[in-house]
Amino acid sequence: MTIFQFALIRSLRNKILLLLLYAVPLAMIFIRPLWTSENSMGFSFYAMIIMFAAFSLVRSIMSDRITGTVVRIFAAPVTTLRYFFQSLCAFWLIISVQIFILVTAGTVLYNWEVGMAVRLTFSYVIFTVTAIAFSLAWDSMFRSKMMSDSVFSIVTSFMALLGGIFIPIAMLPDFLRNIGMVFPVYWVSKSLLSVQGQETSSNYWLSIFIMILFAAAFLLYGSKRRLE
Repeated sequence: MTIFQFALIRSLRNKILLLLLYAVPLAMIFIRPLWTSENSMGFSFYAMIIMFAAFSLVRSIMSDRITGTVVRIFAAPVTTLRYFFQSLCAFWLIISVQIFILVTAGTVLYNWEVGMAVRLTFSYVIFTVTAIAFSLAWDSMFRSKMMSDSVFSIVTSFMALLGGIFIPIAMLPDFLRNIGMVFPVYWVSKSLLSVQGQETSSNYWLSIFIMILFAAAFLLYGSKRRLE
């Protein structure tokens, strides 16, 4: 069994987590005002669901580090790169299936254009990579799951506030908008505004590029502290 298969099966065995990963967004897509109002907040709210889903899945890597399982894994002929890459690919696949189902349901229910659906899917998929990488970097800083969870909730609430999740980016004062730019949530919000026609296509691709840069930086930091 490959590490990818093991990570995938281990995640799928957590029935409660799996139910939350799929039940919440699929229930959300049927709340019409979230997706059809003038300032449709469903698009950005779903980005935060992706963030929490990524964090929940990546916690298994933290468990391996805390329990010492990762040391035994690396004692086998398995490289660090292979362990992280295949594990993160498994998490990405689980969330990507969720994204595909949600966008397909939204296209059927709200007649989203094909172009919009494709850009929306791409934006969420790239943000998934960033969210997984961020979660890996985050967990690498803690030795206690409880402490990690508590601080993560506070930090993500702060990111959501400045990233256009609770308050539209256009309504934020300039100095708060400038602070929000240092968080990946801000850039997924910008890409989603472009999908909704409230930003230019150049801003969409700029947002995608910056999310990829965030993902690379988080992965480098998170994987560096693999055994600590």
